[in-house]
Amino acid sequence: MTLCNKLGKDLFDELRKVWDLDDAKRLYTIALLWAAYGDVKNRDLQMHYETSFASEMYPGVHLSEKAVSAFLLDTGQAYSLICEFMRNRVKQFAGKNIVIDGMLKDYNSQTGTMSEFSRKGSKKGSKDMSILYAFSPEAMEPIAAKPYAGNMLDQKAVDNFVTENKIEKGLMIFDKGFFNKGFFDKVDKIEGLSYLIPLKQGSALIKKYGMDNPTEHLEGYKDATVLFKKVKMKAGGFLYSFRDPRMAFEQEVGYVQKAVKKKVFKGEKYEQKKSLFGLIVFKSKADVAPLVAYQAYAQRWDIEVLFDMFKNIIDRDTVNVHGDYRAYATEFINFLSTIITSRVKKLLVKKEINKNYSYKQVFKYLAKYKKVKVMEKGKWESVVMLKYIEELVGTLDV
Repeated sequence: MTLCNKLGKDLFDELRKVWDLDDAKRLYTIALLWAAYGDVKNRDLQMHYETSFASEMYPGVHLSEKAVSAFLLDTGQAYSLICEFMRNRVKQFAGKNIVIDGMLKDYNSQTGTMSEFSRKGSKKGSKDMSILYAFSPEAMEPIAAKPYAGNMLDQKAVDNFVTENKIEKGLMIFDKGFFNKGFFDKVDKIEGLSYLIPLKQGSALIKKYGMDNPTEHLEGYKDATVLFKKVKMKAGGFLYSFRDPRMAFEQEVGYVQKAVKKKVFKGEKYEQKKSLFGLIVFKSKADVAPLVAYQAYAQRWDIEVLFDMFKNIIDRDTVNVHGDYRAYATEFINFLSTIITSRVKKLLVKKEINKNYSYKQVFKYLAKYKKVKVMEKGKWESVVMLKYIEELVGTLDV
């Protein structure tokens, strides 16, 4: 708990700029408990609060199941405050690279309008909620987030997400599923804001500008075999294409083997596909060096680490509340706890603790770090600990 607070207490200061003291304390305390203990049900929040140092650091927070349920409803109803907090966060990262991506969470609610069957959900027989995240690859933490209905397509939601959070400066990095011509036409008119998005292989722009034939060597990249081509389009904007020869070989061999095995190999179709093996083509408003564009897109994979944390560390890949207001509030607190978790994980990597312990193991061991209040001195003193726990506490300086 102390470690989480050490790395997340600036969030409490940011919360106080938007909410009153009591509400800010409650939001932040729940986020701390989720970051430290994972998927804590609302009925258990009070117990974890009273048996941890959270009650010492932030006294007087009411976390009974009934109190939390009412609080989530009130917080969700005051959604404009959540928007204000997100916009304040966005301002802190203005002008930087921003990765925008989405994830699905199980959400089976009888009353929530965001509980809908996604394309994946219909196959697994469970409804979902879709959540868009803006992520800073530089800070390795989330910038902003918002939940949407599970059946809402990413390319539709992204326009609302960028507008609501007032993302107006920087380079937004997307995956191909976010392509929305109307949205990108709008961004083209915003000075200071740009985007980088891969085109689908069937895009007419690839053949029109010969982007399937990159011939220049991409100097400075760790893989010395990547080739590139950069073109300025007549209508404005730029195209960047890259081919990895090793990947091209693997994809070509795999395509031929699969087609032959299924007895569907056709020379004409193979000829059409051949130039696309190992190829990725980007459309962008930004005029940057090809190496900058290629490395920027590579940063997109960092957000996969974030989504992995939902499933394997903080266990928040399922929505356990009902009603849109409580869902908005719950996902906001999830957002706060994910920032804290991201910072903790970053510290564990920096200290190389991750080589020996998982995130959950670290908190399991830290939970054994006890202090007692010596009444005659009126202060807290550490109890005798196992050596490896003592070393871990010392390394993390908690």
